[in-house]
Amino acid sequence: MSLVQITKVVPRVYLFLWQAAPFLATAAILLLTATALIPAGIILATKFIIDGVVLATGSDGAWSVVVWPAVLLCALWVTQAIVQSVNNPVQLIFGERTYTYARRRLIEKAASLDLAFYDAPKFHDKLRHANDQLWEISSTAMNCLDLLRSIISLVAMASLLAVLDPLAIVILLAAGMPRVFMHGRLAKREFAFESEHVRNMRMIDYIARLLTSRDSAKEVRTLALKDLLVARFVGTRETQMRAHAKMLSRFFRMESSLNVLSVAGIAGIWGYAIVEAIREHLTIGELAMVFQAAQQGQHQITTLIQAGGAVYRNALFVTHFFDLLDLDPLSVDAALHPSRAEPLPMHELRKGLELRSVSFKYPGSDAWALRNVSLELAAGSSVAVVGENGSGKTTLVKLLARLYDPTEGVILVDGADLRDYELADVRREVAVVFQDFFRYDFTARDNVGFGQVAKAGNARLVEEAARKAGAHDFLARLPNGYDTVLGKTLGDGVDLSGGEWQQVAIGRAFMSDAAVLILDEPTAALDAFREQRLYEEFANLSVDRTTVFVAHRLSTVRMADVIVVLEAGCVIECGSHDDLVAENGKYAAMFNAQAARYR
Repeated sequence: MSLVQITKVVPRVYLFLWQAAPFLATAAILLLTATALIPAGIILATKFIIDGVVLATGSDGAWSVVVWPAVLLCALWVTQAIVQSVNNPVQLIFGERTYTYARRRLIEKAASLDLAFYDAPKFHDKLRHANDQLWEISSTAMNCLDLLRSIISLVAMASLLAVLDPLAIVILLAAGMPRVFMHGRLAKREFAFESEHVRNMRMIDYIARLLTSRDSAKEVRTLALKDLLVARFVGTRETQMRAHAKMLSRFFRMESSLNVLSVAGIAGIWGYAIVEAIREHLTIGELAMVFQAAQQGQHQITTLIQAGGAVYRNALFVTHFFDLLDLDPLSVDAALHPSRAEPLPMHELRKGLELRSVSFKYPGSDAWALRNVSLELAAGSSVAVVGENGSGKTTLVKLLARLYDPTEGVILVDGADLRDYELADVRREVAVVFQDFFRYDFTARDNVGFGQVAKAGNARLVEEAARKAGAHDFLARLPNGYDTVLGKTLGDGVDLSGGEWQQVAIGRAFMSDAAVLILDEPTAALDAFREQRLYEEFANLSVDRTTVFVAHRLSTVRMADVIVVLEAGCVIECGSHDDLVAENGKYAAMFNAQAARYR
């Protein structure tokens, strides 16, 4: 990254900080400016005191010349103590506010991106980079303020050194300049290292999650994977640490050499000052001032170079964060196309849904998940989708819910392209329960109410939806009823069985007023009795909704108005149960094979 690019990033960081916490940003700048000027004031006051003492001892105790410098020195000490005591909590709170704001912006951006991004490994690399750099936002700002403070303080110290000779300033700067190049190179190498090893860092985190996650705990133990995974974790981490240590060792050796050079520069200034004092070209107070100013100046140069290097390094890393915020929503294959300038509002279905020659490939794949699918789903009808694993059933559901757009062909809603409707309306009018539904470790009321967030606080609607899904009885028996936290992640939650969790997820769908209800394998974990009751509810809902459900148990799909049979991403049969059985094709063979198990 060039210096020009750095100068573009730093102002954006400051704007970001101002947006995060304007009052705290102003307070931090004022406090850091004060801390930059106070040390020079203390040194100058000390010089006046020493010269005053020398003058007083030679003029029969005229101590009045010492009083005001002493008062000034005490005032500066008190001010410095107050500033330091206030500065630390201000910076801490400012950093927390900035981190919270940065993380909010990050999760808002990630949550707004289409599902296609989550199929792209490069996006996960970007997300990992951005997450790692959240604290770098506030760190960059603090380093910039430190840089400003060091510059102000260095200028003040240089003014004090000028009493000796302007050459002293040149010597001080010359002794510290090599550090600039070293820190710049180190920042570039650190940036390149993390960019190169981000996939390794993700692997390390992934293995750690496998070993500590509740979801993977059963298999890790039953398959005795602990030793293998721990060994892989340690091996991957050791490889990365060795590479990092090798990179840093060279710079550590350079740092030691540069420290010796800095000490030599100060020693030269001190020696020159002593000679000038002996020649009576400097007072004792000025000699003490030069000693302190040289040491403080060298410290400020080191701080300035470190702060400058940190600004450069942080600016390199912060670009990852801003790169994610600036990510083009259409920058990956299969991202949703934007709606037209004046999108159509979606209301209750009048005609229904139609797929015309729809084909789809997942991002990064050359295989067709669906190929040339054409279907008509009448409004208010009940449609079952069946087929073997990998036939494209879930892909069809994702397209109907507009989680993806077709690669080829078009999906029509009441005769208009689905892409012409407002996406928020599509999300509201198409409710989906996936086979791999999510289990929220919140209250039972939340788990059902999330089906319609605007009405999640309506206890009557939540319980009604749970009843339709067959979940009310066991939810009502929980220790705190619907206010019981589910799951074991947060607090003293109560876990449910797989079938009970599935009924809660189906309750979310019943909570919705959506015109289209889509259920992907909704009864996979339910027993036969619960399954029968659930499908009876489906039948009731189908009176005024369009219901699409994916199922493996063919005994439960015979009530559907239309049954669609998929094979290798293509529709091979479509019709009612009786019609398909009479055709004696794929569906009939699947149905008879399942029926034979119960004879």
